[in-house]
Amino acid sequence: MAQIIETDRRATATEVETRPTAASAGLRIFQLVSAIAGAVLFGFGLAAVFDVDFGAGFFDTTGTVMGYGFSPAAAVAAILLGGAILISTLADQDRGGAAFVGLLTIAVAIAALVAEGQTADFDVDNGTAALFIVAGAVVFVCSLVPWWGRRRVTRVVD
Repeated sequence: MAQIIETDRRATATEVETRPTAASAGLRIFQLVSAIAGAVLFGFGLAAVFDVDFGAGFFDTTGTVMGYGFSPAAAVAAILLGGAILISTLADQDRGGAAFVGLLTIAVAIAALVAEGQTADFDVDNGTAALFIVAGAVVFVCSLVPWWGRRRVTRVVD
């Protein structure tokens, strides 16, 4: 047999509100620095696409943008990685994704430098590789700092 217990308490509703803290505006600068690094890489890639010779080898440096040598592969990589950096830093404000894309950008540059030393069919401009490494490092380091802070306020409404 079940026993029914009645209480004199009414059900309450809980309202949760998230407010940005004052410090979050100051820390947004790291998000903007990451976005600028991605935009620079993306812009260099776009400019390089119009300057490189796609009829030559895909890995041969055939174009220059502001003194940086680009192959068709490097131009495409700059567009893809720069775009991924922009998406991860601005669209979703995902610090984990931004850190991953930053490390991926560094890894692509280092892999290109290693591949150049292993085979003669691969031509990499050291300045361009340094551009990729610096952009990736900036994004990775900036993703370690919180871009925003929020304070959770919970109110119980009768």
